[in-house]
Amino acid sequence: MSAAETVKSDSTSYQCGYPGWDGAGFPQRLAEIKGGMSTLGFAQKCGISESIFRKYLAGTSVPGADKLVEIAQTAQVSLSWLATGEGRRDGVEDRLDLAMLRSVIAGVEADLEEIGGSMAPEKKAELIALLYEMACNGESISEKPMLRLVRLASR
Repeated sequence: MSAAETVKSDSTSYQCGYPGWDGAGFPQRLAEIKGGMSTLGFAQKCGISESIFRKYLAGTSVPGADKLVEIAQTAQVSLSWLATGEGRRDGVEDRLDLAMLRSVIAGVEADLEEIGGSMAPEKKAELIALLYEMACNGESISEKPMLRLVRLASR
């Protein structure tokens, strides 16, 4: 569907010209976040009438920005995910901390240079990924244990 998809409501049709709007998938995501809760209960929780909410579920009507925000906040989901289906439902972004990754890579390279070792690219990637994950979780590895890990992995 295009960003300017036409939605029909009764005999009226109107344009939803929001970039990224996924009107075809919106009803499914809405049903997903409603879960086992009754339509009336969820609609009331969102401050929307049951009849309007049913139209959203049927795909015959789309919420305005204010209602979309209210639904996302009520369900504790990402507004972007709810509207577009893109990204994570919980809104948490999986992004690399490039500074930390560079630091881990530099440490592994320095240790390899210190011991005069080399490592297969696959092994090096696994070691870097493990050390990066540890660093992201707040674990720190002091110099000597890191050097030992590099030695073990370079064999």
